[in-house]
Amino acid sequence: MAGHRGRLLLGVLVSAAVAGALLPPFVEAEKVSLALYYESLCPYCARFIVNHLAGIFEDGIIDAVDLRLVPYGNAHVGANNTISCQV
Repeated sequence: MAGHRGRLLLGVLVSAAVAGALLPPFVEAEKVSLALYYESLCPYCARFIVNHLAGIFEDGIIDAVDLRLVPYGNAHVGANNTISCQV
C-alpha cells in the first residue's frame, strides 16, 4: 500500500513539474490606454469626470489604465493665430 501511495505521489509531482514547464512564464498585462478629451469649462464634462471617471480611482481600476486627460474643445483660432476659448 505504501508503494502505491509513493508512486501516486511521484506521478502527481512529475505531472505538476511537466505542467509548470509547459506553461508560459507569467507576463504582466499591459495597461489599457484611455485618453479623455474634454472641454475645460463644460459643466457636463466636469460632472462626468467627478461622478463617473473618479470611480476608476475608487475601484482600483486605475492600476490597469494608462489615463491621459486632454483639455480640449470649444476653442477658436483667429485670423492672427490668436486662440480664444469658450466663445
